[in-house]
Amino acid sequence: MNIVNLEKEAIEFIKESCNFDETVVMFSGGKDSLVAMDLAKKAGLNHAVYINSELEYTISRHYVEKMKKYYFIEDLKPENDFFEFCNLLSPPSKRLKWCCNVLKLVTSMKYSIKNKKYYHITGIRGDESLRRSKYDKITSDPLLFANPRYHFFEVNPVFDWSEKDIWRYIRHNNLKFNPLYRYIDRVGCWCCPFSTKNEWDLARELEPEGFQKFKKILNVYSVSNVTAEYRRKYIKNGWRSYAFKYLKFPVIKMHNVSNHYTLKGDNIHLHKLENLLFILASNYSINNNELTFTLEMNLQNQQIRLLLEKCLNCVGCGVCTVLCPVNALYLDDSKTINVNKDLCVGCLACCKQIDSKLKMGCIARNYKKERLSIVF
Repeated sequence: MNIVNLEKEAIEFIKESCNFDETVVMFSGGKDSLVAMDLAKKAGLNHAVYINSELEYTISRHYVEKMKKYYFIEDLKPENDFFEFCNLLSPPSKRLKWCCNVLKLVTSMKYSIKNKKYYHITGIRGDESLRRSKYDKITSDPLLFANPRYHFFEVNPVFDWSEKDIWRYIRHNNLKFNPLYRYIDRVGCWCCPFSTKNEWDLARELEPEGFQKFKKILNVYSVSNVTAEYRRKYIKNGWRSYAFKYLKFPVIKMHNVSNHYTLKGDNIHLHKLENLLFILASNYSINNNELTFTLEMNLQNQQIRLLLEKCLNCVGCGVCTVLCPVNALYLDDSKTINVNKDLCVGCLACCKQIDSKLKMGCIARNYKKERLSIVF
């Protein structure tokens, strides 16, 4: 199909798929989202957001600033710090890719809920990867489905386009593209675990301060988490595909008779559970290293355990707070998950998602090497 027909088809798709009052373009600074943003503008929507985690190349950030002359682009700044979470969890890898959720997903979700932007136009293309080939032109992340109050949609107008089509459109419309493409084929975070050797070498040259800071984190992490034989390889490039064996440390024993529950453990751990216990029971007691409560709703023991273990292992990322349809979940002053009793309506949206991918949206459960656990 010629580029003019592709453009017309994509513009009509955007018009038919989106309520513009509830739509925003997710601009990454890359060529695909550039085309999506331009198509949206031609369709009648000139509103994009750029999540500036400061992990993008400096060249990219400067490029985005220049593009604000042609498009309305808002900067979103993640509350979480990448390097801090490298220390709390681990450096990210292809198998431990927590960074997108901690930095980007939670940022975009909070923005979208606050501003009622439920349609996200993206530059996702099906031929970019096997995983993305399984998407649809309108799709959603599992975490986005978990909040029963809001329905979020990713609208992908260039999903069926090839990379050649993208460049044809850019040339045909004389669009200004990211100058990083003169050096590398893929624009993103310079420390991405999916980066190639050439991209890693470029990061060393263009982002020397951040590069050295990240290398130091890799070194420190390898000393206590990687075998001596593998350490050198890990620091060089093995971190990209690294994965660890999760270690669970049982600290609380839980048993129940019908809906009457008893949890035994050190008071220091039992008192941590108080943060979310209100979701399960309005009354409880802690005495002599024993917590008792009467469950006031229908939940499986597995769901109860997963909810309460959030309190034991919280890393303060805030990702799971977006599961709550009434914004009752929040991070307290100590950056620990908590519930606002005045807002909680007992809908249990925060308790019911226990599938293997979501696990109640808990980053610690999915990516923290050492976890405190509750056993039955």
